[in-house]
This record gives sequence, structure tokens and C-alpha cells, in this order.
Amino acid sequence: MVRFLAVCLLGILYVADAGAGTNTQLRVDAQRAAEALARINFYRAQHGAPALNMEARLAVMARDHARDMVRRDYIDTQSPLGDTLETRLRDARYPYRKAAQQVAVGSPTGKQLVDRWMTRPDSRGLILNRDWREVGIGYAAKRDGDARTRSVLDHYWVLTVAAPTRRADRRWRSEILERVNRFRAQYRLAPLSLNKRLNRAAQAHADDMAARDYFAHVSPDGETVGERAARAGYIWRSILENLAAGQDSPRETVEGWIRSPGHRKAMLDPTVAEAGVGYRFLSGDGGRTRQFHYWALNMALAR
Repeated sequence: MVRFLAVCLLGILYVADAGAGTNTQLRVDAQRAAEALARINFYRAQHGAPALNMEARLAVMARDHARDMVRRDYIDTQSPLGDTLETRLRDARYPYRKAAQQVAVGSPTGKQLVDRWMTRPDSRGLILNRDWREVGIGYAAKRDGDARTRSVLDHYWVLTVAAPTRRADRRWRSEILERVNRFRAQYRLAPLSLNKRLNRAAQAHADDMAARDYFAHVSPDGETVGERAARAGYIWRSILENLAAGQDSPRETVEGWIRSPGHRKAMLDPTVAEAGVGYRFLSGDGGRTRQFHYWALNMALAR
């Protein structure tokens, strides 16, 4: 399931454009960005956490947020127009499991900023979190006046960290079946076998949920699992369906079903003999449901 968190931290990265400032300013901003990221990864290495990689969409997002804070004179993860971390990630079409953001003002260098945050428990915990893999750092400064007399409060920072999500391994269908059958075997139930028609029905429903932005057993047109199976050419005597959204692996998906009483009961039904599995990964998922991963498992007994 997608999760996000907004707090307060750092940022850096400048991309040249009209009005971005002189080339000298851009080089200085880039150096600050590199310095902050290097310092973060220095502390992460000390604590056994993997290094973070700068991700282009997150970097642009953080940069634009830092510039917006300078332009509109505010310090917050939410803009005066109501833009939040969640809406920015959606607009950037960035697929993620969870993400967090911090903003700050002060500290003219990235090293000073990160060192200061490492003395604060909440910021330290965010920097050292082992779940993060990618980062976007944005830096912006007020350009008015002489740089030599510029206040420390003229330096604005944004840090966005994220655990990205990716398409499931290409063996997702066979792995779902293996895990379901392994669970059934614990209760001495016969294994299910894949059926091509049930696969088509399950795949169609996963595709439809992703395309039409919903998560339900009944489609917006009122079509049920039995009707989907019949449309795929499967004549059934009994049929059951498990759905999942947000899980990015067969392991997580089946484990979630096992923990859910209703889904668990369906997988342990002694009357079903065949199965069909569908999965759709929507990397640019920008809808209300916005789970990126959509799973469907049909279990049935043919007539």
C-alpha cells in the first residue's frame, strides 16, 4: 500500500533555465547539492544503511518546491496553493511505496545542514531510514543584495526521500500459484492448476481496475467475477475471487491474503480445482485509487 509522510528536512539541485541565475550561481548550487547528498550517504554508511541515489523526477520536484518557497516566502511541505508531497509525486508520475519530505531554511552549505539535522532525533531517523533508496534534493536562495551580507535565513532546502516501487518479477503468475498451493498443502488440500480462460478473466479485471481507477469485485458496469469468467469462456460450477492492490510482489500479495480471514477462507476452499491470475502495474498511476499494482486471483470448479 502506498504511504507518504511530510516532515521537515533538506534539499538541493538546480537545473539551468531562463531566470535560474548566473552560471556561477548554478555551479555553487550544484556543489551544495552534491555536498548534502555526500554527507547524507556518509552518515548512512556509518550506520549500515544503503546509499541513496539522486532520482531525476524527485530532484526536479524538490528544486521547484525550494524555488517556490523563495518566491512566495514560506517554509512548509505544503504550498500556499495546497500542493502537498502526495500531489507532487502524483504529478511527477513517480511510483513509490512510501515517501517523506523535509524542508528547512538556513545553513549555507549542505554539510552544515546535514550535520545539524543529525543532532535532531526526528531528522536523524529520517536520514538513516533503511527503507529509502532514492532522493531528490532542492536548494534555492534569495538572490537580492550582496551575497557576502546575505542572511543565513536566505537559504532554503527541500529533501524528498522515497522507497520506489517497480513492476513485479516476470514469474509473478507462477509464483502466486506456487504460494497459494503451498498454503493449501499445509491443510492437506489438493493443489490448484492454472486455467487459461481463468487467467484471461483475472487479467482482464486487473487491467480494468488499473485503467478505470477502481478497486472492487464488481466493475463500474456491474460485472461480477462469474460473468467475467463466463465471458472468457469458462463454464463454472463455483467460483471465488481474491483481489489485492499496492503490493509489489507475489510474496507480499499472498501473505496479505493469508492474514485476511475472507481471502484466507477462499484460498482454503476444498471444492475449487483451477485458478487464474491477473496482474497490472501502472507506473504512472495518477487516479484516486493510485496503488500502482493491481492483482486478481480467480479460483473455480468447472461444470
